[in-house]
Amino acid sequence: MIRQLIREMLLEDLKGFQQRTKGIDYMSSFDDPTFDEPYQKELPHKGMAKDVKRAWAAEADHKFMETLIKVHWVGGLDWEKKLDKFLSLGGNNEISTMGYLPNSLDVRSSWGTIGIVVQGRTTLATNDMNTVTSGYLGQLSPEIHKKYASSGTPKRPTMFRGPDAFSGGSSKYILDKDSFDQNAIRRNEFIVDNWKPVGLVMGGIDAALFLDSVRAAVKGTIKANYLDYAKGMLKHDLPMYDRQMKPINRKKLEEATRGEGRDEIPDFTP
Repeated sequence: MIRQLIREMLLEDLKGFQQRTKGIDYMSSFDDPTFDEPYQKELPHKGMAKDVKRAWAAEADHKFMETLIKVHWVGGLDWEKKLDKFLSLGGNNEISTMGYLPNSLDVRSSWGTIGIVVQGRTTLATNDMNTVTSGYLGQLSPEIHKKYASSGTPKRPTMFRGPDAFSGGSSKYILDKDSFDQNAIRRNEFIVDNWKPVGLVMGGIDAALFLDSVRAAVKGTIKANYLDYAKGMLKHDLPMYDRQMKPINRKKLEEATRGEGRDEIPDFTP
């Protein structure tokens, strides 16, 4: 009983959020996280979505949010095109990122291999992205983006369920350190506004192994993927990190793309 009482005290911010959002229940199309497309006008969802974000802002531990490593991942065959496009954007549009504790030893994602580390203001966070389904701003009509040209296009939760929902609903939201689920980092989502890129991360691999793999790719002993990743990252004047957020030396990586330098791991065998 004492243990349960302590847990309830620790989750006070989450309880406050759930109280503020009590009675909110809706589901909308995830192709419009602004709720401004014409078909949305007669529906009450936009107001509800804004209320959810207001409630989160009122109850969240914003100092904790600032301590997290937030990464927007790019993947697929056109990952380099996505990376270049993302880094050309202004930081006033809200974006989806994944959040990691500052002492994380394995920053990676199933959404991509290359990540852009950003700093900005978190406006919503959940341990399970499926409880938010914030959608894709790229699917919006040009008219919607024009409407938000100066303020930036928002991302709002296109669905919301209470804590008793089968999916966990509002119980999955992250308000502070105690409601952050370390075991759910592959599924979490942090919506970030007024952001700026502060680094690139090569997910799922240590710096030494990455450098050796790039050299091996130059020699043709392994597939060229790592060489492509290295060249794509070097195009941008940003600090680079490995999966443990340890710096990747730019000079050594440049040498590795030319097949130069010695192996970081003496017995490295691709």
